[in-house]
Amino acid sequence: MIKKHIPNALTCLNLGFGFWGILFLLNGKITEASMCIGAALIVDWLDGFVARLLHVASPIGKELDSLADVISFGVLPALMLTFMIISITTGTPYATVAAFRLFDSGNFNPLILAGTLPAMFSAVRLAKFNLDTRQSDRFFGVPTPSNALIVASFNLIAIDRASFLFPMISNLYFIVGYCIVMSYLLIAEIPLMALKFKEFSWGVNKFRYLLAITAVVLPVFFGKESILLIMTAYILFSLLQNKTEKHA
Repeated sequence: MIKKHIPNALTCLNLGFGFWGILFLLNGKITEASMCIGAALIVDWLDGFVARLLHVASPIGKELDSLADVISFGVLPALMLTFMIISITTGTPYATVAAFRLFDSGNFNPLILAGTLPAMFSAVRLAKFNLDTRQSDRFFGVPTPSNALIVASFNLIAIDRASFLFPMISNLYFIVGYCIVMSYLLIAEIPLMALKFKEFSWGVNKFRYLLAITAVVLPVFFGKESILLIMTAYILFSLLQNKTEKHA
């Protein structure tokens, strides 16, 4: 039946957006590269939704989803972070980093290797996710799409000197520190809420509702900078939910 291939086709489209995002980044198309992460996120949600809707979920679909996510939410964001580090350490405009002759004598800075870490740890996280039966109603560690969204916002801010977050994004220690800390958070045994509702009462879902409200309100005031703020709120609300459940 054709319908059993629809979710896998969407998963392949996810990978395709990751591939095109890399091509856009290598050609200095910064905004388009971030848009590819957004598009990959949409089809990544759709493939699971469609699989459940059509009752055609399969083991190969689960494995294929992780393989696609490694590219779209692992390699592409890591390349963005690497380009940011190269831009900062060499003084090269971010949009032209792809043309920089990185491996010429004296051009390579070891700190650039920090950008590799999120790609590697994203792969580890996705492999763990496929084997971890605890992650049906919550996540353990930051999901790779959340990291990808944050980096996509960094990517846009890196070409906008007017952004109030530009000084932070253009700081070498912040970007390198982010690579290290996020790599740990991707595989950390920290419970984070999944946006799945088993029921709709306020008592059980208040932090999910608060996150949803935050996600609607913040973009009105902060635009692209809101992505980082929303993801920060996601982690904070998850920690508060964990604390509330422990004391319940």
